[in-house]
Amino acid sequence: MNQRRLLALAGALLLALPGCAPASSGESPAPEGTYQVYYSAMGDEHAPAAVDSAAYTLPEDAPPVPALLQALLSQPEQAGLSSPFPAGVRLLDWTLEEGCLHLDLSEQYNGLSGVNLTLADCCIALTFCQLEGVEAVYVTVEGHEIPYRQSQLLRGEDVLLSGAEEEPVYIQAELWYPKADGSGLGTESRQVRKTEDATLPQAVLSAWLEGPSSEALEACLPEGAQVHELTVTDGVCTVNLSAGFAANAPADPEAVRRMVYALVNTLGGLEQIDAVRLLAEGEALDALGGVPLEQPIVPDTSLERD
Repeated sequence: MNQRRLLALAGALLLALPGCAPASSGESPAPEGTYQVYYSAMGDEHAPAAVDSAAYTLPEDAPPVPALLQALLSQPEQAGLSSPFPAGVRLLDWTLEEGCLHLDLSEQYNGLSGVNLTLADCCIALTFCQLEGVEAVYVTVEGHEIPYRQSQLLRGEDVLLSGAEEEPVYIQAELWYPKADGSGLGTESRQVRKTEDATLPQAVLSAWLEGPSSEALEACLPEGAQVHELTVTDGVCTVNLSAGFAANAPADPEAVRRMVYALVNTLGGLEQIDAVRLLAEGEALDALGGVPLEQPIVPDTSLERD
């Protein structure tokens, strides 16, 4: 298969992705109906992660968009390449209007965050921007944007490597998680990369969703719970979660309390946020496991000493 190394990610989130670059000129023209499909690949010690391509020929009379997405979601035959998408991702709908290809994907895509989301978005942009008439790709999950994505509109010609022109901006954030022994909450300091395309709360939430690095702490968002949207107005941060947040919440009220305040304390540690309101599918929750949720929740750092 014909492959071409396009870019490397040196460490977490060193790729600023409005989109990715198209194939360079000078290569032999591919047969009609043949495209480059982009996958993640392991690099060397100086480039731990990368994006490489493999040639793919559309089946006869196959619509290009569903066929290319199916190729993206399948594991490639080429050694060293792998699909960057979680198992179970499906194409729910797609439209092409005025050069913008809108892909609506199933809920499994929301399991991606940080550098993994960057890689997946890059593979999508590179693959689909080869199609005639596609200038940009807009990806949603179950009809919702991923709020912590660096850029919602992915373009094939806009690869930028952080540090190529200026150093990336990192901000120190305190991320809160339940202690693994159930004794309360603990904190983990994390360098969070700030970009022009993501607000600071979105960047911090993205980092929090990746989970803690310490074995003494544990991630706590319920299985199947996803973030649909995050907004900040007049000091109140509203986080709109999927129905799984309430439906799959822990049965133990204290575990629910730790889960809620892990998220609230993390976002509430930012200067512009005084309180956090949690919604499920856009609807207010009265309470969850005995924790009242009808009003914005003020951070409570005393839980660290429980």
